[in-house]
Amino acid sequence: MPNRILERRFQSILSTSSTAREFKVVLDNDTVYVDQALAEALGWTSEKTDGVPLTLSGWAPHYFAIARTGSDADILARRTVESSRNPNVQKTLEYLKDR
Repeated sequence: MPNRILERRFQSILSTSSTAREFKVVLDNDTVYVDQALAEALGWTSEKTDGVPLTLSGWAPHYFAIARTGSDADILARRTVESSRNPNVQKTLEYLKDR
């Protein structure tokens, strides 16, 4: 929706971490705006004027993750998406969905 500001609350549905936190973000014209606390949690500092590389991984419609590129969280997110393509995983999830 161009030129329209969309606000959504994102929370980690797969995280079991006791440090999981929820942040408010704003999406406007293909740009996600975050507050300083979230930026710092993703690795930004005032000394990093060239930015922080992030990776968006996803498995529609349930799993989307943004993580620092190359971090353990990024590797886990990518492997989760890769495993979603495994026919055995798909069958197991389909079986569990009906329970």
